[in-house]
Amino acid sequence: MALPVDMELKKAFQELQAEMIFTQQQLRIADVQIQTLKRQIQHAELTKHELSALPEETRLYEGVGRMFVLKPHNGIVKDVGDRISQAESKIKVIENNKQYLEKNLKEKENGIRELVTSKIKK
Repeated sequence: MALPVDMELKKAFQELQAEMIFTQQQLRIADVQIQTLKRQIQHAELTKHELSALPEETRLYEGVGRMFVLKPHNGIVKDVGDRISQAESKIKVIENNKQYLEKNLKEKENGIRELVTSKIKK
């Protein structure tokens, strides 16, 4: 024998479940972004290490679109260092957002639990 389903409860449960799924997707996106930025940092650090091994008078070129532009050694090293610091700051922002999303996810899970327990008690 089927129990009558409270339509308001069912709708609220579906909304919370949809919000929870959306939050989980956002968390996965944040993880992928962090991994990508870490790879960029690693690549930039390797480039910086290789550039530091070169003598100062070495002619270095930076790719700009379809052409290469002659730049001084210290200018390119500075640009690579800037890329590293920008990626690290983006990682911090994404991690802060991720913490917020995790907190939000726990709240959604608790909301679903409360709905289920309230339905069971009735």
